[in-house]
Amino acid sequence: MALNYADLVAEVEREKTEKSLPFVAKDGKTVLLRPFLLLGETELKTVQVLLKKVGDEEADSLDRLAAIDNILVAVADKKDSLKKSLADLPPSIHSRIFNEWIKATNAGEASA
Repeated sequence: MALNYADLVAEVEREKTEKSLPFVAKDGKTVLLRPFLLLGETELKTVQVLLKKVGDEEADSLDRLAAIDNILVAVADKKDSLKKSLADLPPSIHSRIFNEWIKATNAGEASA
């Protein structure tokens, strides 16, 4: 059986929909917070570096919170909608969204 590019792209899109954490943004758009392994190369590298910073207990708490925000934006399919929503929410909610993304997408396993 031959692999078909169009079929593979459709499979990736289906996986993004099924495995992402949906977030209804301030503007009413549904933002998909995508799983770690379904990110593009640049986003994947960014998230990988930032996850280390979030997990660094000795890092400054403000730096860790900034890393969480940057991860959320990197994994979002509608980055502007997410950024505008995060701007209105306190850091504790950013952390909650991040933790829900980790649980929903098993990102912790991918970074291990």
